Amino acid sequence: MRMLLVLGLAGCASSNTMWNAEQRAQDARRLEQQGQASDARAQWALAASKAAKVGGEKALVLRVEALARSGACQDIAEPLAAARASGPTDRGMRERLDLADAECALAIGDAGGAQAALESPLESANADRRARAEYVAGRAAMVRQEYEAAVGHFKRAREPDAAGRAIIAGQRALIARATERGDLTPIATELSRALRTRTGTDEAGPLVDLITAVQTVPTTPSAGARLHVAELARDSLYAPLLAGTLFLEAAASDTASLFAPKALIAAMALLPDQRDSIVALLDTRYASSPYARALHGEVSVAYTAAEDSLARELGMQGLSQHAAPAGTRTDSPPRVTGPRGPKLP
Repeated sequence: MRMLLVLGLAGCASSNTMWNAEQRAQDARRLEQQGQASDARAQWALAASKAAKVGGEKALVLRVEALARSGACQDIAEPLAAARASGPTDRGMRERLDLADAECALAIGDAGGAQAALESPLESANADRRARAEYVAGRAAMVRQEYEAAVGHFKRAREPDAAGRAIIAGQRALIARATERGDLTPIATELSRALRTRTGTDEAGPLVDLITAVQTVPTTPSAGARLHVAELARDSLYAPLLAGTLFLEAAASDTASLFAPKALIAAMALLPDQRDSIVALLDTRYASSPYARALHGEVSVAYTAAEDSLARELGMQGLSQHAAPAGTRTDSPPRVTGPRGPKLP
């Protein structure tokens, strides 16, 4: 009899702990919808802590979900593996695990992994879960610079800042299609308006600053200074077509400049329809340039000296440590502060 009593009390305590965990999760969701992200994360953390004290599949799934939503992705690997190993038959539980997996993949910058994990949640019969999956998918699309797709995902989401994020994604898409400086003016106006009136638009401020920098014609009209502006457009603003135009402008501004062929090579990677004419110009007018020779695989001391000269002109150090120019570019983090040429093949 005493043993039965002990077991009964233990069962009651476990049920009470699980009920508390679920209440904290419910509070967290309510706070998220109210736009109180910090308070919501605190409630998710409490839910994770309480769920960890309870056995069973239901508690394990809640723990994984709460860890992801609280931002404690560093602690998710073991419980997520255990939850998947238990093989939950309930589709809703599997979707919650997938959604948590996607959130944590995105937290470490793995946008591809996040999108793969979202396949089932995006088709969920549960409207709230499906809307959350759309929100995470929108953020993943932004990381991949798939701005049109991001707009669609954010419009189908229900998070308080989803509408603002959709505006940012839409303006990013317009930036990517811009071909001249004037195309950026209405974009800057819309971003400034969104920053004042919408949540989820924190990125708008830095974007407007970048647009201003790219729209400003250098007071020192040297090819090197113009080259730097073009690289900002390419590597920080992610406006490849506009950057190609600006690289051509940099080369044309001073055809005798040591850096004109560097600008032409950068333009060639962004404007493939002009590749043949640019290659012909490089092979005739600039055949002896260290940049043109580097394009053909001949990196020399002269190339390093040219990069150092550009660094001095722009008031930078160690530019020669960056990769040599070539026909392809690599992705760079937002707001690159110095010229970054594409790598050699």
